[in-house]
Amino acid sequence: MEKEKPKWTLQRLKSMYFAMHCWKCKKWEISPEEYKKECEDNIQKIIDNLEIKEMTFKDFNKIIKNTTFCKFEKRDFSNNCPICKNLGISNHF
Repeated sequence: MEKEKPKWTLQRLKSMYFAMHCWKCKKWEISPEEYKKECEDNIQKIIDNLEIKEMTFKDFNKIIKNTTFCKFEKRDFSNNCPICKNLGISNHF
C-alpha cells in the first residue's frame, strides 16, 4: 500500500517550488523586481484563484509547470562554464 503524500499550505508550496525549481531557470540572475513580476506574482495569482487551502507538492508542481510563464531553461554546467573550468569539474557527472 502506497503511503499518502503530505498536504501543505499553498504559501508553503510556493516557497518549496522556488527552492526546488526556480533557481534552475536562472530567475535568481534577474532583478528582484523582474522576478516578482515574471514569476512570483503569477504563482500568487494561481494560488489566489484556487478554492482549496492545501494540496500535495506533486499536484502543485503539475499546476505551475503547466503554465505559460514557468518554463525551465537548462543551466549550462558544461566545460564552457568558467567556474567549472577553474574548479576542474567536467561535464560528465
